[in-house]
Amino acid sequence: MALTSLPSELLTLILTHLNLKEIFAFLQTCKALYPISHRHLWSTLHLCDRIPDEYKGPPCPPFVYNPANAIGNDGCKALARAIRESGGGKLGFGYIRGLVLEPEVFNRSTACMTDGVLKVLGDRIGADEVPVRWAKVTVWGKFLEASDDPPTGVERFLKILKKYSESKSADDFSIILDTNFVTSISAWFRPKCSIFDLIDMEKITSLDLQLDVYDEGDDFIEEGEETGEEDLGEEAHDSDESTTAVPKTTKRIPTYTGAGARPIADLTRLFTETINLRILKLNVECEEEVVFPPIIKMAPGLKPLQSAFSKLRKLEWLYLEGMIFHQSFFLTPPENTRELKVNCNISISWWKKFAKSPLVGLRKFTVFNSLLPTQPLPGQSSDDDYDSLEEIDHLLRIRDRFCEFKLGEVAVEGLKEVWVQTGFVPSDLIECIQKKSRGGVRIIEAAVTEARLWEN
Repeated sequence: MALTSLPSELLTLILTHLNLKEIFAFLQTCKALYPISHRHLWSTLHLCDRIPDEYKGPPCPPFVYNPANAIGNDGCKALARAIRESGGGKLGFGYIRGLVLEPEVFNRSTACMTDGVLKVLGDRIGADEVPVRWAKVTVWGKFLEASDDPPTGVERFLKILKKYSESKSADDFSIILDTNFVTSISAWFRPKCSIFDLIDMEKITSLDLQLDVYDEGDDFIEEGEETGEEDLGEEAHDSDESTTAVPKTTKRIPTYTGAGARPIADLTRLFTETINLRILKLNVECEEEVVFPPIIKMAPGLKPLQSAFSKLRKLEWLYLEGMIFHQSFFLTPPENTRELKVNCNISISWWKKFAKSPLVGLRKFTVFNSLLPTQPLPGQSSDDDYDSLEEIDHLLRIRDRFCEFKLGEVAVEGLKEVWVQTGFVPSDLIECIQKKSRGGVRIIEAAVTEARLWEN
């Protein structure tokens, strides 16, 4: 059967299995195959500097990683020449549905910037000539303008894309974002624009976020201050005929300003605005100089963070890495989260909070912590909680040996698959999950070559 006799749906399916070079050869086969091949060739525009060998981010459909479909620096130069020679008229900007921009694209020395590809693309998007349906954008802070930098065009392009995004509904456009900053990168480098200025938060469906916590030398506020009539002096009580209004006693909302205060506040705002977020990878890296206060002192910052996070009702996939602001802070996933992966520096108290959480939507749980963790000693010193009147926060740590402890039971019932690698985990974790599980649960242990299926 001749290819030209195949229905367009089947031809499109065939084209999805070909790379750019193969599609280009395919469209040159005959005139009848040119239109559908040309549309598919331009359906996703993947721009980069050096073509990455592999993709290490979270799953983020509709993006499917294929290095053979990426256009590197030389390809961007060729694209720039084609734009200049044809004026863009014969090119396929009007067929672009997906847009992938790797971080180096925004480097002022790459062909995308120097040869004007990003400027032309931005102009076309701004003129509504590129009907893009989704964009995967990697925004690294080091490529953005600081206060003393000359303009590079990065902010211009991202603001055009944001304006385009805001004109679309969540069903018509989505953003896959990979970034290493929200409002600042370090105490010494703060770009002119925050991520809120550059990205339409409501359209983000997948987020790969790395935050760095650095020592800003701030202190934390322990209590709110009360003010009332007694602060106004005797003049306020001279007579009933006084026209002076006496304010009611109010209590100032406690504010956390200690270590990690800035990223905690940034993350809280981000979770408040990313209402369509479905996939999240969160990596929090802390400098060695950072000393966190007892978790009860961090409650004014962590409680609003948890509240905003719990409202992400569309979140289905969550990967936590590093130290999420405190070893004992269990960032409880929203109810609809189906898969949780944890690679964090955590404490016994973290595990106790995990055990108490019902996690009603969770079906897959993976934990792969350090084999030789730095952890609090078991006992009362690990029972740090927001609601405790006084927290005992000992600095004793266990190094170079595994700290064995048990949970007793867990609240989660719906798990179908658990993958536990060697590391800081309760010795009875698998037993507790197996007892509570409704039906079979697939248990995978790093020390075991084959999976075990537990049946109740």
